[in-house]
Amino acid sequence: MNLLLALLAGLLQGAAFLFPTAQPLVWLGVACVAVAVHRSPSGLRAVALLALAAVVRQAVALHWWVDTAHHFAPGVAGADFTLAALGWVVSGTAAQLPSMVLLLTPARRWPPRLWLPFTWALGEAVAEALCGFSMTQVLHSQWAQPSMLRALAHVGWWPLLLLCLHAAISVGEAAVRRTPRLLAPAGLVLGALALVPPLPPVDDALSGVGVVHLASLAHVPGTAPEGTSLLVWPESTVRGNQRLPEGPLPQPTPLAALADTPLPVASLAGLTLRTEGQYLTAAGAFDAQGRLLASRGKAVLVPVGERVFLGLRGRGEPLTPGKAPPLLSVAGRRLIPLICYEAFSRPTSLEGQAGGGDLIAVLASDLPLVGNRFAWEQAVGAVILRAVEQRVPAVRASLAGPAVIVSSDGRVLARSEPGTSGVLTWHPRDGLLELGTAACQTAPSAGKVLGHRAWCGGAPRVRDPSRGELKPIEGRALTETAALGPLE
Repeated sequence: MNLLLALLAGLLQGAAFLFPTAQPLVWLGVACVAVAVHRSPSGLRAVALLALAAVVRQAVALHWWVDTAHHFAPGVAGADFTLAALGWVVSGTAAQLPSMVLLLTPARRWPPRLWLPFTWALGEAVAEALCGFSMTQVLHSQWAQPSMLRALAHVGWWPLLLLCLHAAISVGEAAVRRTPRLLAPAGLVLGALALVPPLPPVDDALSGVGVVHLASLAHVPGTAPEGTSLLVWPESTVRGNQRLPEGPLPQPTPLAALADTPLPVASLAGLTLRTEGQYLTAAGAFDAQGRLLASRGKAVLVPVGERVFLGLRGRGEPLTPGKAPPLLSVAGRRLIPLICYEAFSRPTSLEGQAGGGDLIAVLASDLPLVGNRFAWEQAVGAVILRAVEQRVPAVRASLAGPAVIVSSDGRVLARSEPGTSGVLTWHPRDGLLELGTAACQTAPSAGKVLGHRAWCGGAPRVRDPSRGELKPIEGRALTETAALGPLE
C-alpha cells in the first residue's frame, strides 16, 4: 500500500508540471507523500518511499530530458536515456535529501506537518544549489493558477511554499489519523487564496521593447517595428566567437559579425565570448549603431550539456561560467539578462533585481528542447513566476520556441507560435493579446506582406479586459517583421 502511495504521489506531482488543469494535483501528491511517510514502519523504508516518489515525479515532469540528452550527447547508443535517468535520480533525491536525513533520526516520530514542510523547502534549495537551477520546485507547477500568482506577489516565494506544504501535509495526516480538525490549515489556506486581491501591474518598462522570435538563424528581421527603441534577441544570435572579455568595455566596440546585418536599434543579443582560458555564452548590450557596450556571461550552466558533472560531459567544449552580475544597461533601461535555463534560477534573477534591474529579459535557444510542447510551457511558466515574484515585467526571446511578453502580474500579454519569425511588441493600449493570432507562420502564404510589416494569421485581436470579449485591432500589426519572403 505504501509503495502504491509513493508511486501515486510521484505521478500526481509529475502530471502537475505537464497540464495547466492538473496543476492543483501537485498538492494532492504532497499529501500522498505525507501519508506514505507517516504509515512507513521504519526510517529506511520512509527514505526509500520519498526517493521513489521524487524520481517518478522527475521522470514524468521532465520526460523530455531524454531527447534533450540526445541533443547534447548524440551518437552513443542508450546514452540519452541513461543521462536523463541519471538526471532524474540526482535532482529528485537531492530535493528530498534533508527530509531523508531527518527520517533516519528519532525526530521522524514527530508529526510530518511540523517538520516536512521545512525539510521539503530546504531540499528544493539544496537541489537548486547542486544543479544550478531547479525545474520541479513545487511552485514551478503553479504558473497558470491566478490565486497562487496573486499570493506569490503579496507574500513571496518561501512563505507561500511553506504555507501550502503545511496545508497539503496536514490533509495527508488527517486522512491517516482520521482527524478532521487537521483539515483546518487547508481550509484556511484555500480561503486566503480566494480572498487575495490582485496588485496593479507595473509594466512601463515594456514600452518600446521588441522581442525577437526566430524559426531559424537563416532569416532574421532586418527592420524594427515603428516605435521600438530596444530589441531583445535570442541566445547565440551573433555569429562567431568574439575575442572580447566579459563585462563593460572601455569604449563601444563594433563587431565584424554585424557588419553586413547591423542591428537597427539598441539591442540585447546573445553572443559567444572567447579569450584565453575562457569560453562563455553571453548576453551583450549593443547601441543603435550595433556596437557592443557590455556583456554578461551565462553563470548557470546545464550539467553535462554545458559543464562537466559527475565526470560526464556533452559533445561540445565545456563553457566557463560568467562572473559579471546579471544586470546590463541599454537604451535607458536596466535589464536583468537571463540566458535560457537561467530563467529557472531564482537567485540569479533576484540578484539582478537587487542591482536595480526593472525588466527581466530571457535570451533562449529552444533547440535543446527539440520541439517538446511540455518543455516550452515549463520554460514560459518559469518566466511568469520570475515576473510575479519580483513584481517586474519580463520578456522571453526565442530561437525555435515561443517568445512571450509577460506583465508583472503574470498575464501573458503577447506570445508567438513556435516555428515563426518576427518581432513581438506590446503597448498598454493593446490590452491582452489573444495568443497565437499575431505570429508570422513559416509558410509564405500565412501573412500578407505590407512593406516592412506583415499582418499574420488574419487580423490580430485583443481581449477587452472590461468586457471579456475579443475585438480586432485596426490600422497596425502587433507582430511586425521585415519583408523577407519564405522563412526556413
